[in-house]
Amino acid sequence: MGFCLYCRRRLAPKSKYDLVSDDFAYAPDRDAIQMIKATGVLPYLVKNLALPNLEKDLLFRLSREAHSATYPSRVDAIVRQCAITLSVDTLPEMLVVEGARPNAFTFGSEDRAYVVVSSGTLKLLTEHELSALFGHELGHVKSGHMLYHTVAETLGGGINASASFLGISIVTVPVRLALLSWHRESEVTADRGSLLIVNDVGVMRSLLSKLALWSSGNALSSEKFDIDREKIGMLESASELLRTHPLYVNRFRHLKEFSESEEFVRAKQKIQTRLDLHRALIPVCRFCGARKPVEDLFCPACERCQT
Repeated sequence: MGFCLYCRRRLAPKSKYDLVSDDFAYAPDRDAIQMIKATGVLPYLVKNLALPNLEKDLLFRLSREAHSATYPSRVDAIVRQCAITLSVDTLPEMLVVEGARPNAFTFGSEDRAYVVVSSGTLKLLTEHELSALFGHELGHVKSGHMLYHTVAETLGGGINASASFLGISIVTVPVRLALLSWHRESEVTADRGSLLIVNDVGVMRSLLSKLALWSSGNALSSEKFDIDREKIGMLESASELLRTHPLYVNRFRHLKEFSESEEFVRAKQKIQTRLDLHRALIPVCRFCGARKPVEDLFCPACERCQT
């Protein structure tokens, strides 16, 4: 199970083999978060003043149309496995809203996160693609992005309000572009977490292609979206500057680069080592079923190694 049914906290003790956000963070995203942290008191104020009200308001609106996906539902099982792989400390609460359009998002904080997904998404995606989708959302949770997204929105909103009052709103354009740029960088980090879970670039290609077709209004088209393009047009590049998410083509390019990196290999080795130890440190031999001391890596009955 991996997580408590009541408090949703992980049951396994922490170890040096747990993934940390730096194991898969996109460097520009990591640098941007460090800059926001350097502002000092702002993240603290946002976490304690802005986030609770935003969370309360969103939960109130969702309460009319969403239902919880609790244990032992299919959604809960997928999310639990993703959370174990990414070493998430607290399992987010899953909310399903009715709607044909594929959509999923995360809000809250690292200690109390919520993942919202539409019923249409659950019908459209395969089991592996859902793992990739939920892995992306848990990548945000693991990286603490919800807090810093709110910090960025607070900064942008405050600066915009002040500039408008002074009649010089044009000066907010560079600031807003910088904040949007960081938001896109945080999506790259979340995609990296997703790839670590499914360990298959083909699954990521399939997921992003389906989402791209839906976003372009071709939901029923059998045409394969060309996500492997190496180049994009000037208009597409310009349009990305005003988006919170990178273009799907660019998202896939970043994923391919990560999949071929030493950083990816190290993170996968870390995950595999932790899973091997987890299988070994149980009171029952995984081969013959005999009882054994938890700390023994070899079964006293059949003498087989448990890793």
